[in-house]
Parts: sequence; structure tokens; C-alpha cells
Amino acid sequence: MTLSPDFYYLETDGQVFLVKKGRTWRFPSRKSELPCPMKPIFIMPLAQGTVLFAKPLLASHPFHWFHKDELIGRADVAAIVQEAVNLSLPRAASKIAIIERGKVLMVRASRGMTKGIWNLPGGFVGYGEHPAPSAQREVFEELGLRVKLKRLLGIYAETFPRTGGYMLSFVYLGKRLTKKITPRPDEIESVAWMPVEKASRITPNPFARAGLRDYLKRPTSTSYA
Repeated sequence: MTLSPDFYYLETDGQVFLVKKGRTWRFPSRKSELPCPMKPIFIMPLAQGTVLFAKPLLASHPFHWFHKDELIGRADVAAIVQEAVNLSLPRAASKIAIIERGKVLMVRASRGMTKGIWNLPGGFVGYGEHPAPSAQREVFEELGLRVKLKRLLGIYAETFPRTGGYMLSFVYLGKRLTKKITPRPDEIESVAWMPVEKASRITPNPFARAGLRDYLKRPTSTSYA
């Protein structure tokens, strides 16, 4: 983690510390502008500079700081503040491991963030969706498969150094209700059945890897009714 970021993003319980320069509210750019000690958490590598997201060490709640929900779209708040606040909001994804006779169904996307890599089928959780039906929807859209969820393998969190983004992923164990696999050509480049252990080794996706490894630890755990 860099010790000399361009900006400091201090947030606690949704409250964000900003300083005013001219008519614009901005992140502090020097340690001397910080109101308290801090615990560094993660670097956000943004186009306008590196932003250190940090936890302020305070004795009481800073009611006088801005709440992050108030900052987006304000003309008197610097663009990098709005970008960093947006990036700090966790994204959610959900995936399904369909495993038959010791092999798991893997897909390789033809577009998007996971283009060209072996991964479990699934995708982003839509607005207002629960992760479970979201996973079923994504698998149907990608592969034409209707799937019953057997159990949750795990919920995983990851921050990504290249973008500074933060994501949560729900990985389920599922059973096919329909047999024919029909990949959507504008979304899925190829599909393959792989031994679970091999798939857990070769996928670069941290959520697919974690879910498959947790399955290998307890492949016969209790399923949903």
C-alpha cells in the first residue's frame, strides 16, 4: 500500500470527512489536513489520483461530517469524491456450481469483466433482486438451463487492486432441471465439464475458486428442501 496517496478518504458509519477549497468540497490531500489518526484500508487507483480509503480513529460519531448518500450529484463536491464514494459501494454477484459425477459446468464469457476466463455461470445481482433467484436467472439467460438451488456454498468478499472496486459474491450448489445446454452466443464463448478440483485450480475468478474449494471440503452437506 502506497504511503503517499494523492487523497485521503476517511469514512465511518457512512460519514465522510471533506475539506473546503474555494467553493468545492474535496478530500484532504495532506496528512496535516486530517482531523484524527486513521487506519489505512485500501487504495483506489483513480484517473485523477490515488485515493487511500481509511478508517478514522475517533472517540465519538462525527455527526458534522457529510453522509456519503448526500454527496453524489452535488455541484460543490469534487468529481473524484463522487467517483470514490460510488466505488466504495459493494457490488453483488451470484453464481451456481452445477456438479454431476464429480465434474462442474464451467463457462467462458465472450464479453464483460470475465471475458475469456473459465468461471462458474452467473452474474451481477439485479436491483431489488435476492441473490438466489438472481443466480437462477443469470444461468437461464446464459445457458438456457433451469436450475434448482441445493445449498449456499458461501458468501465471499474481494477487493480488486486494479480498479479499487469491492464485490460480494454468493455461490450456490445447483441441480439441473433441464438437460439441454444452449449457450447464448453473444455472452458465452464456450462451456466445459471439468473435474471440480481442476476447475478450482484453473479459474482466476476468486469467487468461483472459493466456492468450489468449499464444496470440496464438504461435498455432501445438507441441501435445501
